[in-house]
Amino acid sequence: MRNHGMLTLGESVPEAFTAMWGMERACQAQLQAMACNTELNMPSDEVVAKSCAMYDAPNSRRYGLLEWSGLLRKLDLVDSSWRD
Repeated sequence: MRNHGMLTLGESVPEAFTAMWGMERACQAQLQAMACNTELNMPSDEVVAKSCAMYDAPNSRRYGLLEWSGLLRKLDLVDSSWRD
């Protein structure tokens, strides 16, 4: 897979798609921050730990479950021929 980008897996299409979408958005944000050519303000270890804990079980759900139906509705507004 050299030079072909990232490979994303999930237990379902919605999970894999939203994981890829989230990673792409995170990469865009990082590139934009780095393009400012200034020192980045990094969160403290305490903030990172608390943020990670918010996504630990039982607080988390399968990634993409709630987002997928909304994304399909947005796609229908642009082009509904995918359903044929």
